[in-house]
Amino acid sequence: MNNFSLPLLFAMYLMFLLVLNIVYYNYKDKFKEVGVEVAGISVVWKVIRKEILPSSKIFRYLRRYSFLLDFLVVFIFLSFLLAVKIYFENLTGIFKSIIAAKSPVKGVAVPIIPIIPGITVSLSILPTLIIVIGLAVLVHEGMHAVVGLIEGAKIKSFGIALILIILAPFVEIDENDFTKLKLRSKLRVLSAGVSGNIVLALISLILLACLVPLLFNVHLGLYVAKVVENTPAAQINLPNSSVIVAINGTKLDEGMNILDYLFNSRFLFDRLSKFKSKGEVLVLTLMDPQYPYNTYNFTVIRENITQPIGVILYPYAVLEPKSFIARLLGYKLQSFLIWSFALNLGLAAINATPLFITDGGKALDEFLKSKYGKQGLKLSKVTQTFFVMVVLINILTSLMLYIP
Repeated sequence: MNNFSLPLLFAMYLMFLLVLNIVYYNYKDKFKEVGVEVAGISVVWKVIRKEILPSSKIFRYLRRYSFLLDFLVVFIFLSFLLAVKIYFENLTGIFKSIIAAKSPVKGVAVPIIPIIPGITVSLSILPTLIIVIGLAVLVHEGMHAVVGLIEGAKIKSFGIALILIILAPFVEIDENDFTKLKLRSKLRVLSAGVSGNIVLALISLILLACLVPLLFNVHLGLYVAKVVENTPAAQINLPNSSVIVAINGTKLDEGMNILDYLFNSRFLFDRLSKFKSKGEVLVLTLMDPQYPYNTYNFTVIRENITQPIGVILYPYAVLEPKSFIARLLGYKLQSFLIWSFALNLGLAAINATPLFITDGGKALDEFLKSKYGKQGLKLSKVTQTFFVMVVLINILTSLMLYIP
């Protein structure tokens, strides 16, 4: 798809939404008869509008074991701690990268960047993203619905929302029933969606660990995301988007499996530190991600062993298919699982963060309101404002540093 056709298609789609809004405004009653509501860039279709009551036999049975649902509250709290860790390690990593041009650092900085097709993610990955996001939201909303029914709140409707180009399933829990629930039950319901995303992320990770070695020869390295100006790496024109697979002839992945490599940043940082202290001259062996057996060397000469090379790096895996099935399905499957893990974990973290529209924010409202009344709600809003600022600063600094 060329650069002209993409803006044209997007403009046509926006025109379609404009026409749909105009038609909806003139025939609103007809649309509502079939459960469709249109508002700007969002289209909501309530596919099932028949209420599901919590008095069903299955939910009465499950209610006997509702104490087990307290684990859901633990999940949302742990997800909140994960979010805080990501936010502050990201800011610390960005600060150190800007000041010292060092990477990776402890807890390699993970940029907090919104998914913007064609800008922050390639258009080729968009179909996979739409499926992954749709599945993640389906699990998230489904968990809210199931736990809500177990706790005694009826479900008013099931449906699908189209928000610009993203399809998002949703459930509608009766607000009056939810308001009548005890605090413990409310926290369980609000924690259910985050817990569902955490479980889906773990399943994706397990499948990735099991399937990748069966389908691929794995080439592990460090992806060169950015070369910092006026550094040794810039002086030798070290190329962006290449992958460092060895230093001074020693492969980086010796003695490491793919999960350690991708997620144990401390181990990787220690290994790189040993290389950096060996001398002023470092021979970097680079690999083309598209052709993993094509390697070439770049020699970096530093003034001393403490001088940074001048690159921002990410752990990276290039997967070479072992068979026809792997070539046919492997890349799509591993891409789906990687994105499923990352997005579900990210959705859990952001939803657990106390913001004004998230489950974490609603849970904090309910908890503090039950303990301190109106003063508790004010404290909740102050806390949520603080975290909104933290998230915005993360996004803005990440965009400035990681987006050309």
